[in-house]
Amino acid sequence: MSNKSKGARSMNALEQEIRQLRRKAKQLEGQIDENFTHLQHHSGSMFMRSLLPRKIEGEAMTGIQLLDTFLQNERLQRVILRLADRVAAKLGDGLNWLVDRIFKQ
Repeated sequence: MSNKSKGARSMNALEQEIRQLRRKAKQLEGQIDENFTHLQHHSGSMFMRSLLPRKIEGEAMTGIQLLDTFLQNERLQRVILRLADRVAAKLGDGLNWLVDRIFKQ
């Protein structure tokens, strides 16, 4: 009878560990969803900031004075960043729709 008791305890322990791992998996899925959402909302501005780096004292961005002056305008940079955010959001929505269509089949 003690063998059955040991088996029951180990099965209970395994079931408990499975429940804990499932909770952990759900938590990690939630974190991944949050991170992906954050990336979707900010990818446009991150992309544009990589294209429009801040000018370091005395350093030209492109080497073309007129273009450098144009790109240094903060108002223009804000408009471009807003536009990039909106384009990235639309692109993210389109990708989500496409993934949903592909994986629902």
